[in-house]
Formats: sequence, structure tokens, C-alpha cells
Amino acid sequence: MVLPFFRKSGSEPSAPPKQSGRKAGVAQAVDPYQVSALDFTGGDARGLAVAAGKIRVDEGSDIDHPAIEEAAILFANNSDDAAIVVLEAALDSGASSNETLWQMLFDLCRVTGDKDLFEQRGLLYATQFNRSPPIWNELAEKKPVKAQVRDAMPSVGLTGNLGAQAASQFEQVRKVALKAGKLKIDLARVRGIDEAGCTLLVGLLRDLRQAKVKVQIANARTMLPMVEGHVQPGRREGQSIWLIVLELLQVLQEQERFEEVALDYAITFEESPPSYETSAPSLGATTLSQKLTATSPTASDVSGELELVPLETEANNYTFEGTLSSAQAEAIRKLATYGAERSTVEVDASRLLRIDFVSAGNLFNVLTQFQTQGKHCVIRGLNAMVAALLRVMGVHHVAQMEEMPRT
Repeated sequence: MVLPFFRKSGSEPSAPPKQSGRKAGVAQAVDPYQVSALDFTGGDARGLAVAAGKIRVDEGSDIDHPAIEEAAILFANNSDDAAIVVLEAALDSGASSNETLWQMLFDLCRVTGDKDLFEQRGLLYATQFNRSPPIWNELAEKKPVKAQVRDAMPSVGLTGNLGAQAASQFEQVRKVALKAGKLKIDLARVRGIDEAGCTLLVGLLRDLRQAKVKVQIANARTMLPMVEGHVQPGRREGQSIWLIVLELLQVLQEQERFEEVALDYAITFEESPPSYETSAPSLGATTLSQKLTATSPTASDVSGELELVPLETEANNYTFEGTLSSAQAEAIRKLATYGAERSTVEVDASRLLRIDFVSAGNLFNVLTQFQTQGKHCVIRGLNAMVAALLRVMGVHHVAQMEEMPRT
């Protein structure tokens, strides 16, 4: 992504902000009026620092002050001392009524653990706005934390034509599910399944049910037509196919059809069929009969595979934590996966301390794609420094942004 930063025509240069205080002299001297068009996707740290001094925006509201964008980019580039100089200089040279600058400075102190500066500036803030100063709560991370999804459920996607050759992969999935205590099975990309494949799937579901593993089945309707036509009342064969049909009908909550097939099953195999569970959710727990008669898998020429897909979450939002940098690009890719099947995408950023320029650009790209798909995107709990950078990147045009509550 190439982002141009330029001074609006017709505006007159003003003197650079006076650098005063204990961190004076940290920011580098640059020509603030040179037109710049830089590609930041490569993570050029020097280029980012230089670009911070080239941004100039006409003032119109709190968030339009040029120091906001300068400090946000310096912060994204880990130039915290320089960002503090920019914010302090702006507040000390005529912008003391700009509350956005104050909140950015306070959150920057929280992230860096600078309680002394926080308290000094808190007294000045209280005088300026005639209200109580903000309360200190440290946001500084104690150790590197990767962005992650919380309360995640392992998900396995079944793909291709499933037969006896997939036995070892089903065993791998069984181990993952038993360890996690829960599993989501997605049938969206299954193209075919034979009797041996049904036997493997039935055996997996039976074992997980007995182990009290929480199982969700997604896209059951994809597989139903592949197996439903193979159940023949009175023909005593293909028992695992019958059981898969009953399982899918249960997941789809088609009770009337389930009871018809269950009756035919009882007559054909002379044993009680699985019971329909009226309280079972549409993606709910398995309802597999534990009376499966083992069937020896036969050799098959069809191909089949299991694909372990990225973790998905059962929670109502996706969570970013710690520092999100280009080294954690997977976190943005997982957000794209998380939002793929949702009409509303909510991101909890209350534990996100910092995001670098490259990651912010990648986040903008994902959220733009969501917007073109008609999805509503919300990012909640942003600290003021991260929020400022995301505004620089234009994220507020493609997603609703909410900063953390102020105290």
C-alpha cells in the first residue's frame, strides 16, 4: 500500500513546535513541507520516522491537529520519546484545549510505564479542564504477547472425497479434539464420501461423544445429498451411512424426516435407532447411536484429506493483545478467516497496546474487504495512541472505532 502524505495547498508554513521538557532534542530535524509518497509495506523504520515530520493537516477539530498524526506514526515506529516530545510541545504551544492530545499523552505514559510524567501532566490537565485528573493504570506489557483469539475452538475442515485412506488423519483429529475438549467439523468442502469414509466419521463422532467432547458440525446440508440416497429400507447393509444420515438430519433439525429414517433403520437392522434430541442446537452436540456394528473398511481409489484450519472463536468478538507488528501477520489473516461467515465483525482491542504501520495497513485492507461485502465492523477499547494511528490509515472510514472509557 502506498500512502501519500502532503500539505494542503494554500496553507502557510508555521514554525516547528518548540521542543521543551526533559525529553527535548529527541525528535530528528526534518523538512516538514517536502511532499512525500512512501510505500510502508516493507517496514522501513527510517522512512516512517522521516514521514512523521512531513504530515501537515489544516486544523478544524481536535483530531485534525498535525501533532496527532506525527505522534501516532512515531509511536507505531517505537519512537516513544520522540512521540512524547511532539505531544508535549503541542500542548505547551497553544493546543492545551485539545483533549485528544491529552488522552494520547496519558495513554502513551500508561503504555511506557511513565507514571511521573503522567502525574505531572495530570495536574495541568485538571487545571485546564477544571475536572479531576485521570487515574493511573499501567498498560505496559510485561513480556511480548502475540495477538490471539480467546476462548478458541479447534476447527477441522473435511475436503475432497473421504474414504478408508483418511484413517490416519481422522486419528489425528481425534487426538486434537480429546486434548481441547471441543471441536468444530466443517463439511463445506466435502465432494464425496463412501461407506468406509462414513464408518470413519461415525467412529470419530461416537468416540468424542463418549469422551464428552463438545462437537459442532457446520454445513451439514452439503453432505446430506451425498449419502441420503444410499439408504435403502429392508437392505441390511451400509449401517454407517444410515447413521450419518440420521446425524445430519439431527444437526439440521429436520425432525419429521429424521423420524421416518429412524423407523426404517429400526425395521432394517432390528435395533433401536438414535433418538432425536429436541433441545439440540443446529450446530450442536453429536447424537450418534453407540450401537454401531463395526464395518471393515474396503480399499478405495478415491482421494480424501483433512485440513486443520485456523482456530475460530466461540466468543462474540475477536481479540487483539499486546503488540501487533508485521512479525505477527498471522493475527490479521486469522481476523479475515474469523469474519468470513459473519455479517457483523467485532474486534476487542482493549488489550492491544501498540500496532505498527505495516500491520495497520494490513488491518485496513481486511476491513475494507469486509465493508465491500456489506459487513458491519466495530473495533472497541482502543487506546488513544492506537486509535490515532488507525485514523491516519483511514480505518475509521471502513469500521466503527471506539476508544476505551476514560477515567
